[in-house]
Amino acid sequence: MSSPHVWIALFLLSVMTSDIAVYGRLMSLRTTQEEANKPTLGTDVLKRWRREITETHLERCAQLSAPWLDHAHAPQDDATPIHLRIRPFSPGVSHGLVFPGKSLFNFVRRVYHCCQQRINCRSVKGIQGHTGVEFLLSRDISLLTIVSAELHLQLSNPQHVNIRPVLPSLAKRNLPTRYSSWTRGNTLELRVDLQFLFKSLQEAAGGATSWGPSLVNMRRVALSPRGAPLREKPHALQDTDGDVAGDGMHNVLELGLVLDCSQAGSGVSCRSSGVHLSHTPFIALYYK
Repeated sequence: MSSPHVWIALFLLSVMTSDIAVYGRLMSLRTTQEEANKPTLGTDVLKRWRREITETHLERCAQLSAPWLDHAHAPQDDATPIHLRIRPFSPGVSHGLVFPGKSLFNFVRRVYHCCQQRINCRSVKGIQGHTGVEFLLSRDISLLTIVSAELHLQLSNPQHVNIRPVLPSLAKRNLPTRYSSWTRGNTLELRVDLQFLFKSLQEAAGGATSWGPSLVNMRRVALSPRGAPLREKPHALQDTDGDVAGDGMHNVLELGLVLDCSQAGSGVSCRSSGVHLSHTPFIALYYK
């Protein structure tokens, strides 16, 4: 006959075994639920990531046709000048090849991707600037019907100051400089309207159809922002107010551009704020 102690021991062992079995089933069920939830959590993260990518893509496509802002004030005394030289194509003169930089390549790729999404679909040609900053207008540009011309600059802006461009040739005639800008981290991308310049070149040369050959003969001519010749100026590169002008010997057009910087409504020095070109500028031409 079994003793009471043996029965008690067997009873406790049975209860413990039952509890362990229940606990094991609960843990198994919990593990199964966690495993079932993993794909859901992963799918949610993936959906959120795709949504953010899509929103960023749409935002960057919208930047391509952002409305112009007007800056009509004269530049402050410590504004930072940027000298731009535009050299029309001259037959028989070797200028060397200028390959697109990273910023221009990314810009054209962005235009292409936005066009694939049927957003701001336009034909575009980029002109890469190089040492100076100088832009070479190649022969094929003379065949384009240009509907928009933009100067693009990438500026390092570590202190996140407000940066506004000024074209002195416009400011001295009380005409605004049209621009738009957007910030990514410590980099500010600046877009300046140069349509008036290319319109001036075309009108001074007799229209787009004869622009190519005529550019070579554009000498001693200063152009107004409205496209009409102002006066004859022999062998002048740039007047003191930043007008566009031609050089009879070298056939170079110069355009003055200055950057106005401010913070909290007060003017500050761009240089002391760490503002500088992070990439060589380029010109984007939209055409029909």
